[in-house]
This record gives sequence, C-alpha cells and structure tokens, in this order.
Amino acid sequence: MTMDLRTAPLADVRAQDLRALGRDPWADEAAIWARLGDVLDQIPAADWDRPVAPSDGGGPPWSALDHVGHLAAWFDEGIAAIIRVLDGAAWPTDDDYAGGDFDAFNETQRATWAGDGAVEVRTHLDESRTRLVALARDLPLDVIRGDEAWGWIFGPLHEHALEHLEVLDQAAARAASG
Repeated sequence: MTMDLRTAPLADVRAQDLRALGRDPWADEAAIWARLGDVLDQIPAADWDRPVAPSDGGGPPWSALDHVGHLAAWFDEGIAAIIRVLDGAAWPTDDDYAGGDFDAFNETQRATWAGDGAVEVRTHLDESRTRLVALARDLPLDVIRGDEAWGWIFGPLHEHALEHLEVLDQAAARAASG
C-alpha cells in the first residue's frame, strides 16, 4: 500500500526516499503541494505576520509569511537554475549562494517579500510553483533525478516544502487553538 503523502504523519513522509526510481516525482509533488495548500488555508491572514520560528541566520524570528515567501523565493531559484542550464550553463553550486552559507543567503531573501501581505506572498508562491513545475516537466526524469539537478528542482518542491510544512503545520495548529 502506498503512503498518502497528503495525510500521513509528516515524519513518515519525510522518511520516504522521494528520489527513488519507483516513485512518481510529479505525483509526489502534487500531493505535497496539496498538503501545503491545505495547511496555508488554515492560517488566517491576520496570523501570517506572527513569529513562528527563530531565524537560522541570526535575523528576526520568521513568521508564516516569511516561510511562504522563502519557499516562493527558492522556487524562483529553481526556475533560474533550469533557465541557466537550458541556456548552456552548469547547474548552480552551493558556493553560488553566500559561499554555501544558506542561512545567511536566506536572510538576504527576506527583502524579496518585505512589505507584502499574505495574499501577495501566496500568489507569488502559487505562480512560482506553476512556472517551476512547467519548466521541470520539459527535462528528462534521468536529468531531474541526477545529483546536480535534484536539489534545484525537487529540493524546493519536495524536501524544502516538507521542512517548512513542519513549522507551518504548527502555525496552523496555533491559529486553530486560538
């Protein structure tokens, strides 16, 4: 029996090898996306600015809005990576991002959504995901599953979304409990 990624405990979902050859990465992405959307729908707009987790980069605490803006920004990075490769360049490396200090790089991304509200950030997330999936679907699965590409395509769409779902799930639960 296949695990339902939309409803299974998040720890069980994260324990899955979503890169395994027998998995359908598009079905997995759709299930994770649906799960993320369900969680975001549970967070009232008024709660999107409330701090939900400390910053790993030493900045102010992150809100749900920051987590969603961050996911959208990394979808944009995935889009840029695919376009870069389609234009004949190599996939980015960790060094391309603050010398591999992703926590510092992530703090610089906050300016991308500063001043935006829940609707704008959610719209950006939706549009970026749509563009990333459309571009990625034009690549062969063996390329997508490769070490160089995986982190720029399904890293954001799978693992990264699941990491942030942990925090966003907690934000939704806090909003529901008052």
